[in-house]
Amino acid sequence: MKTTVERRKKSVNIIKRCHCCGQVTESATEIDKCVSCGKSFLPLNYFSKVHDHEGKKYEFKDLYAEGHELEEDDLIIGLYVLW
Repeated sequence: MKTTVERRKKSVNIIKRCHCCGQVTESATEIDKCVSCGKSFLPLNYFSKVHDHEGKKYEFKDLYAEGHELEEDDLIIGLYVLW
C-alpha cells in the first residue's frame, strides 16, 4: 500500500493595524483597504516590486503578498505582525 503525504504551505496570518483609525485586521494575505474606515493601503515592499517590473504590465492586485511569502524584515514595526 502506498502512503501519500500531503504537503501544505505554512499557514501564516498577517495582522495589521490601521494607521488612521486603529482597526486591527487579520488575514492570510495583505489587505488593500481598512475594513473600518476604508483607508487604502499600499502593498509591503511596494517600491521594490514596482521597480522589478519595469517595462512589464502587471496587475496592481498581484503586488499584495501572501502571509507565507513575507519575512519579519518586510514588515512595518508597530503596524504589522506575522502570526
